[in-house]
Amino acid sequence: MALVSADSRIAELLTELHQLIKQTQEERSRSEHNLVNIQKTHERMQTENKISPYYRTKLRGLYTTAKADAEAECK
Repeated sequence: MALVSADSRIAELLTELHQLIKQTQEERSRSEHNLVNIQKTHERMQTENKISPYYRTKLRGLYTTAKADAEAECK
């Protein structure tokens, strides 16, 4: 009886671990997407040689999102 209980507990823990790994990978993918958007925005700004209010606002939003994603990933 104890062996069956241990086996089922191991299966539960493995399922939980799999879900956590999957969730972490999804969060990292989202974070990577935000970082790529920040990089592309910086490149566009350099190409145009100016910092417009549009780019300032866009970067502020992207950095805020990236920071929130990093904080969530740490938790």
